[in-house]
Amino acid sequence: MSNLLSILLSILVCATYVTGMKSTRKTPYLWERPNTDSFWFSRAVPKRLRDVEGRSVVQFSLGTTDRDEAKAMVRYHAAELDLKWGLAAHVGRKVATSDPSVHAVTVGYDRMLAALEANRKTWPDDDESYVEQLSKRQNDARKLSRRIADGSLGHWEEMADRVIAREGYAIQRGSPEHSSLVQSLAHASLDALDTFNRKHGGELDAAPRTSVVQEAKAKAADRAAPSEDIMSLFERWATDALAKGKKRADTVNQDRKKVEQFASFIGVDRSIRSVTPLEVAEYRDTLRDLPPKWASNRHLKNLSIREAAVKARELQLPQAAFTSINSHLSTISPLFKFLAAQPKWAGLRNPCDGLFHSGVRGKNRRPSFSTDHLNAILKSPLFTGFLRDGKEHLPGNPHADDWRKWVPLVCLFSGARIGEIAQLRIGDVMQEHGMWFIRIRENEAEGLQTKSRQDRPALVHATLEAIGFLSFHARRLDRAGGNLSAPLFPELEPNARGQISGEPSRWWRDYLTNIGVKDGADGFGAHSFRHTLADRLRVEAELFDSSIAIILGHSVPSTTAGYGAIAQGTANMMKGWIDAVRFDGVEFGHLTTDNREMGM
Repeated sequence: MSNLLSILLSILVCATYVTGMKSTRKTPYLWERPNTDSFWFSRAVPKRLRDVEGRSVVQFSLGTTDRDEAKAMVRYHAAELDLKWGLAAHVGRKVATSDPSVHAVTVGYDRMLAALEANRKTWPDDDESYVEQLSKRQNDARKLSRRIADGSLGHWEEMADRVIAREGYAIQRGSPEHSSLVQSLAHASLDALDTFNRKHGGELDAAPRTSVVQEAKAKAADRAAPSEDIMSLFERWATDALAKGKKRADTVNQDRKKVEQFASFIGVDRSIRSVTPLEVAEYRDTLRDLPPKWASNRHLKNLSIREAAVKARELQLPQAAFTSINSHLSTISPLFKFLAAQPKWAGLRNPCDGLFHSGVRGKNRRPSFSTDHLNAILKSPLFTGFLRDGKEHLPGNPHADDWRKWVPLVCLFSGARIGEIAQLRIGDVMQEHGMWFIRIRENEAEGLQTKSRQDRPALVHATLEAIGFLSFHARRLDRAGGNLSAPLFPELEPNARGQISGEPSRWWRDYLTNIGVKDGADGFGAHSFRHTLADRLRVEAELFDSSIAIILGHSVPSTTAGYGAIAQGTANMMKGWIDAVRFDGVEFGHLTTDNREMGM
């Protein structure tokens, strides 16, 4: 099978790094050694490497008397030495932009078939010799089939390694994906030889027969037109959503990561119309096998998503929650809905339909604080006197008069989210109709956000006023020189994602842990204040959920109409609702006493 080996080696050279050598009639490093029948390889070792190599020239027999085969083998060994000596033209690692199975067919089938055809043109013209050559190829096919059946895949393993290096695939040797790529290359090569033999044996319209080649050809046919790949279409959708105010920039960035992961799974260059429900189902099931934040897991972070899923099963790592999987599908599905509404993609089927996990709901990850919890918090050092900054959970003399104290208290009495309070400007605490309220605002230009994207008022609870919140507000106003646009909590800064809630949320979770209220991932945090107020509004104020939704700022059309002012009737009603929450059993006396004693 010498000629066939020559062809395979030629393909290996095409699939590896290039050295930039120009093609000449004389093949570099091919040596016709005197007094021998076989061709030899001969190449000088660079001076700087001779001590390492222990010789000045690399020479060995190629074991063949066939010039064409010898040329192919020389190019292959020269490329190997280029890699070993660091002389290969640099090709930086890149993100793969093609499907490994499609590329396997490009190398194993298309290039193999082209090489066979090129070799056929060198055959003798007479019919007898031509038939003899064709018979050799048919015999080669039987030998090749036997090698594959016996698992002798060395040549294709080398070919796979070079394909991986050239294309930037995140596939490791010994992994199921590596084995699959090797098998695809081998089967594609055999199919190319079979197609060649059938075509020149009389079947002029011979086509590939293996599923590997047929499926890859189908995928290649479904390749997206320029600027119509999945990520390009996502950017169109994202631009539309941002322009219409349906998405925030940070949300779009998080969505982009999910869609990029999906695109890498099915092929980044796929036509949107070619994506099938079966592929989405496979993606969904693969997600199920992955633990949360799998990409940063030390066991999985360097693996592709498919490899990571297999490894995660082997290690019995925690599985993704069904709600998390649905969240991924909820990011992908709207893209198809958006495109289906465009004339060009009218009638586009949504492959996510029917694939969401039904009957699953997220657990309440933010439980309410009990009366005992609240008393433990309010009697802890942060509110009675702590040791020093950074040691707020230990008893001492200093008292906090900044966000550490006031953000959680305002969250408790207003039910607002921690980010909504952390972002407040001094002018957002105001008085109308003789009542003080906090104006929780949505203004993206100023970096102010509410989850409902609507402004709403939060009436100041009588106990919060007694504790000294309005006095704190007055002190901050004085310190800011009367600037109503100054932040109420200037110590807080947005994080890299533009979220001002990051630092206080993390700090509060740590504090609850340090004082023994929180234990691991039990869900307690600043958001628990919001759930606590909701429970108290039901029990103590005897409100229905529709009224509670107005106070908490859920997306209810009747919440508020603008933020300039609130009607007298609305203000009286909401003030009555809030003050009806007595926080039975919770002790605030020491806080009001401290406020009076400190002159706050």
